[in-house]
Amino acid sequence: MKRILAVILTALGLLAYTPAYATADNPQWEPVAQRPVSHEQSLPTEQEGLEVVVRDGAVYITVNKPVRVEVFSILGQLITQKNIEEGTVRLTLRHKGIYILKAGSLTRRINL
Repeated sequence: MKRILAVILTALGLLAYTPAYATADNPQWEPVAQRPVSHEQSLPTEQEGLEVVVRDGAVYITVNKPVRVEVFSILGQLITQKNIEEGTVRLTLRHKGIYILKAGSLTRRINL
């Protein structure tokens, strides 16, 4: 019922349409200047030049070459994907849980 009302109000110009992908609930990728130091959930893999750290409800991914990163739910649904450049990026996901992170040929389980 709320959706029908929103469609009618949008058609009448009384409500601005905001697409679902523009909400703050979606995963957010952002570059960071420094990677966090954490000994708790660090998953280093030096042969791939990739380091994954889970800290403060975010995933920090550090790479030394461009790589495509994909994050899946535990059920295998694609949550987000991005080609990241050399450096460190922070990925903030909206829900806590278990995710599967694939970066290049590497696959890791991450817990938020």
